[in-house]
Amino acid sequence: MKNTMDRAVKQQIRTLLMQRNYDRLIDLCQTDKNAWKALRINLYTSDENLSWPTIEAIARIMRIWWQAGEEEKVREYIRGLFWSLNDESGGIGWNSPQTIAEIIVLIPELIDPYGSMMIDRTMEESLLVQNGLWAIGRLGKPIESAVVFFQGIIMRSFSSDDPQTMGLAAWAMGEVGFKLALSSLEKLVDRPELVRIYIQGDFHEKTVGEWAREAIDKIA
Repeated sequence: MKNTMDRAVKQQIRTLLMQRNYDRLIDLCQTDKNAWKALRINLYTSDENLSWPTIEAIARIMRIWWQAGEEEKVREYIRGLFWSLNDESGGIGWNSPQTIAEIIVLIPELIDPYGSMMIDRTMEESLLVQNGLWAIGRLGKPIESAVVFFQGIIMRSFSSDDPQTMGLAAWAMGEVGFKLALSSLEKLVDRPELVRIYIQGDFHEKTVGEWAREAIDKIA
């Protein structure tokens, strides 16, 4: 009976995620621990139609907790996201950097120290660089001082052979307005490879060159 109930809750959560019905998702997760657990599981899915709305739903729940005075509960959850990036956690939390960034966007007070920590924990790990770059781009201008501090490892992304990494690096530096990236961006303006990036609720596909030119325009 319990397994049947669990499956029903998981399916209900998936349906609400596909619908982007955040109000109903939040209500369920606030009143039903099984629903909150079922939501969090979708951070580990490879289906981007589920993982991205999961990231956004969790960030909204964290904001509600924060506004309710449960700051330590929020910090504890973020610490868990960082823990999931460790080998010792038993599995890499691929979407943890994006979730941390989304939480900071909704709770700007958390950018110190978690913004710098997020860059530090992702940009040195090759498997997490793309996740870290997206998180930097999502945070934008407020993360600029940390980008300056970590500029050495961040700028290495422009030397990648992977178009997705180059495209994300270009987009992220444009969002930050990082002038020191201009020379690297100029080298990409003729790259024809298509790169898809999730931005504020939708996927956008452009060539690496187009992402680079947009970034140059934003910085200029």
